[in-house]
Amino acid sequence: MRREVQNGMTMRRDVLNSAVAGSLVLAHAISYAHAYDTEQLPTERGNVPLYLPSDVEPGSDLPLVISLHGFTGNGTEHENYFNLRSQIDDRKFMLCVPDGLRNSQGERFWNGTNFCCDFEGQATDDSGFLRGLIEQVIADHPVDLDSIHVVGHSNGGFMSYRMACDHADLIASIASLAGATFNDPSDCVPSEPVHVLQIHGTADDVIAYDGSCIIPFFFCHPGAEQSVSTWSQYNQCEGGFKPGGSLDLVNGLSGAETDRTLVSEGCSDRGTAELWSINGGNHGPSFNANFRRELVDWLLAHRRSSPDACPTDLDDDGFVDGSDLSLLLAEWGTTSEAFDLDGDGVVGAADLGFLFAAWGECPG
Repeated sequence: MRREVQNGMTMRRDVLNSAVAGSLVLAHAISYAHAYDTEQLPTERGNVPLYLPSDVEPGSDLPLVISLHGFTGNGTEHENYFNLRSQIDDRKFMLCVPDGLRNSQGERFWNGTNFCCDFEGQATDDSGFLRGLIEQVIADHPVDLDSIHVVGHSNGGFMSYRMACDHADLIASIASLAGATFNDPSDCVPSEPVHVLQIHGTADDVIAYDGSCIIPFFFCHPGAEQSVSTWSQYNQCEGGFKPGGSLDLVNGLSGAETDRTLVSEGCSDRGTAELWSINGGNHGPSFNANFRRELVDWLLAHRRSSPDACPTDLDDDGFVDGSDLSLLLAEWGTTSEAFDLDGDGVVGAADLGFLFAAWGECPG
């Protein structure tokens, strides 16, 4: 059994190594002409880049997004792939992109779940390091404490789930691309609900969409749907999976290839669960510009605070009136969560009904 365990760990490392090499070919190797400022945060592991919007109103608290690379990758390559920097100035958030430590083979990794990716048993406290990094940004910058988010790819996705498990008091939402939560639900005991988004290609042959084990009953990870289901239970949701429309996120796959599935009924105000299934998508999809916009929209819409007392007041002027109607009509037929008042995944007639029903001055 010991030899089987060692072989299993080697297999996991080799498979993930090959996958990362393939996905990095897809990373955008060009410069993006977007305005943002860059700072270097001094940490025990060296400097970590923090990207900030170049033009911010004085006194504004900004959301913070931590973005995590995959196994053997690094923050620079990962950000070239996700390119969340392109959204910083328009959406007014801070982005921090740290590196994991290296193992004996020189491979960077995060100690996420017991499946991925501390293959050598180094027991690095990446969870503590990342919390400390967040607290360092909070100490030095005006952070919106209800809008702290973690996103990651592959090993970074596993680590995102680990952060939700360990630091639910701090994290508003996480998004995992091709990662998974703990296989045993009892290994994760979040202190409070956290919004969770799982993004996964149905043709992923590295971290299987339906889950897999390297050795039967050993070194297993849950599938995408099971990860979402597990977190819907953590988040005290009472409803089941509900279709939420489709998205066009990936180059090379025809039409709106990504199906949204929501678990939001009966959930805590601070915790929902959602799945974006990329039909035909692999471990490192070639994303179009919609992906980063939709991802940032989702993160910033899923805060720790309770729902807005007047969600139909779209321009926040204290009244539901013609200006709000104009804003809603401008988003008609889109999947924009800020204007999807009934949460069915599409801005349409039902949302118009919600708006007219609330017409007039907001309560309170």
